[in-house]
Parts: sequence; C-alpha cells; structure tokens
Amino acid sequence: MNELIYWIWLSLAVTPDTTSFKRLIEAFPDAKAVYEAEAYEISKYIGSRSSDRARLIDKDLSRATEIYNYCVKQDIGIVAYPDENFPVSLREIKTPPVLLYYRGTFPDFNKQFSLSIVGTRTLSDYGRQSAFRAAYDLSLAGAIIVSGMAMGIDGVAHAGALHAGGTTVAVIGSGINICYPEDHKTLARAIVKQGCVISEFAPGTPPSRITFPKRNRIISGLSAATLVIEGRERSGSLITARHAREQGRAVYALPGNVGARNSEAANLLIKNGAKLYTAAEDIIKDFENVYTGALNPFKLPRELKVDIKEVLTKYSVIAVAPGDDIFIDPAARQKKELSGQLGLGISDKAKEVSTEPTVVSEPPESFDKNAIKVYKKIPASGSVLIEELVDSEISMRVLMQSLLKLEMGGFVEMCPGELVKRKSK
Repeated sequence: MNELIYWIWLSLAVTPDTTSFKRLIEAFPDAKAVYEAEAYEISKYIGSRSSDRARLIDKDLSRATEIYNYCVKQDIGIVAYPDENFPVSLREIKTPPVLLYYRGTFPDFNKQFSLSIVGTRTLSDYGRQSAFRAAYDLSLAGAIIVSGMAMGIDGVAHAGALHAGGTTVAVIGSGINICYPEDHKTLARAIVKQGCVISEFAPGTPPSRITFPKRNRIISGLSAATLVIEGRERSGSLITARHAREQGRAVYALPGNVGARNSEAANLLIKNGAKLYTAAEDIIKDFENVYTGALNPFKLPRELKVDIKEVLTKYSVIAVAPGDDIFIDPAARQKKELSGQLGLGISDKAKEVSTEPTVVSEPPESFDKNAIKVYKKIPASGSVLIEELVDSEISMRVLMQSLLKLEMGGFVEMCPGELVKRKSK
C-alpha cells in the first residue's frame, strides 16, 4: 500500500491546528506506525478524552484511499510531513499540518525567500496600491509571495506577483478542489501556472469560519516574514501576524492614518514592535544576507508604471475600494456631481444614517436596491459566511460592492473568517 494513504488517514484523524499530530509524530516513526498502534498507546500520548482518539483508533482506510485515488486522477500533488520537499519552516511550527495538497508547482521554500502579504477584504485605494506595489516589487526581486486568495488585499498581492512574472502561493481555507471566493477562479488558474494553490484540508472540505483562521498559521509558517497592509482592530490579518510572531518570524506593517479604521491593525502592530514598512527595500535589506543570492534589490523599478485596476480586472480580482465611484449609476452621475469626502452618491437620508453608526436602522427605500436585497439576506442576529449571500441575482462582485455601501452606511459589520453581520442598534 502506498505510504501516502497512511498520511492521508492521519490527516483526517487529527484536528488541524492542535497538538495531537506533533505529539504522535514525536512518539511514532511515521503515520503507518500510528495507524498500527493500539488504543492504549494512542491514549498515552494524546489523552483518553481527546476528541481525536475515536478517529485514531478507527482503522478504516477507505476514505483515505478514495482521496489518494482522486488526487492521482485529478493531478493534485501531496507533500506529507516527512517529504524532503515539505517546508522546514512549516515543520518547525507548534502545530504543523500533517500534509499539504497542492495544484501547480510546489516551490522550494527551503532555499527561496518567501513573504506573506495579508490584509482586509474591505480595503482602501491606498491599501490596494500599497499591496500591489509590495508584491510586484518583492516578486521582481526574487521573493515568493504567499497569501490567502481572499477578496481584497490577498487577491491584490497575488495579482501583483503574477504581473511581475514571479512565483505566488495561495493557502486556502477549503478543500483543494473548491475555489473560494468562486469569482477568483481566474486568479486561481493563473496562480497554478506561476506557483501553486495549497490546502491542508481534504478535497471537498467547504470553507467555514473554522477553516479560515486555521489556515493562517500556514500562511505565516511558509514565510520568513509577514507584511500586514490594512486591517481593523479585529482583523483576521492580526491572527496571521500573531502566528508569525509565535513562530519567530519577522512582522512588518504598513503605517496608515491615525483614526482610520483600516489602519487600526497595522498601527497597533507597529506600536507593539512590528517593523515599519515603507518600501520593498525595508524587507530586502533585512534578508538579503540571510538568503544569499535570493533577493536582488537592483531589479526594483524606480516607479510603478502599471495600471493596477487593469491588472486586477485581468485576473478578476475582487478588490473594491471606496474611491472606485461605485455608489451611483451612470444616469444619476450625469444629473448630480459626487459629493462628500469619498464622493458618495447616496441620498441625504442615507448620509445622515452613516454619520451616526451607533444608531442604526434598516437601509431606507432610497438606498441602493442591490444593497437592500443583500441586507435582507443577512440574519437578524448572528453572522453569515459572505459566499452564502451569492445567488443568481447577486454575483460576488455586486455583493462586495453592496456590502461596502452597507458598511459605510453603518448597516453591517465585517467579521473575521469571511463573515458579515448586521450592525446592532
């Protein structure tokens, strides 16, 4: 029997981002030995009350075999923990994955410098430009750009690396055969051609509020450094930054305007010791002697002569910013000049609501029709996965535009893990 089947079995048996796997692999020589161990031996190392115990004493290999055969048929690569290509940096973290499924060409993380770039889904134009420039420049210099292929900063970072002709890696929070968000299929295909898409989750695993935070430790674990572009005080990018610090990796942050919500995460990180990021040279000078010959600062362009929006359109990246003038239709634009600091073409009544976000009512009838449809689909209490709001009438791109309008109007709140909820009154 192929040894990978035992590793797949083990990956299905232990809960990701827990210490179960590390304890077992330190006690047993390989996955097959864990499989052959008696129940009392398993309990000795992970405890008799561990939620993983029942799966570890179940010797049924049918599901693991099915996954192995599926991966062979679909040309999905598998790099298991003992494989020489398994990144040393990832093997050394507190809760390493048992294995990684991938599509594309798996880079040599053990020899090349890799940088993770993370940030918010609801980015500003400043964040979008900064993320693209950072990924573009550092990719030109020779870095592998790692991110999560999510909407916003993640997608922009991947696009920047792709446009530079470099290598980029997407670590996703679902099975390797599921593209999330679905609108990023074009981006995913491009990443596979110039790098790879990676997941620790078995094929068929849907994205959820549980899987996204767990994949963040892999994003930082694959990287020598993490750069946080934008995020709010409770942003998921802070989870990645925290993992990076716990893993002994460098953390950089792009400074932003004091008081701006999207700058909360980065400014907080800088306040607590993260390195200030202003240009690619800040990172290159810290690592060019560590990764000898891997980074070439002389390849950096003096200025970025790239139409960023055109590149993002090419890869169908969802990265809507307030300055994109998405708030009124062309007919209304001809009748009325955009007003306000952000040029919001919404009614006076809506403006009044947005200036007092702590006292919130439902969007008025004069508000954007698509945004109202989206708002009504969000539960009155609790949060919902953003992708669950997509239907035949509302595409992901329209959804993100609508959520941005609702958020700026004070009607909804974005939450970590690709979630959104109504803002409480």
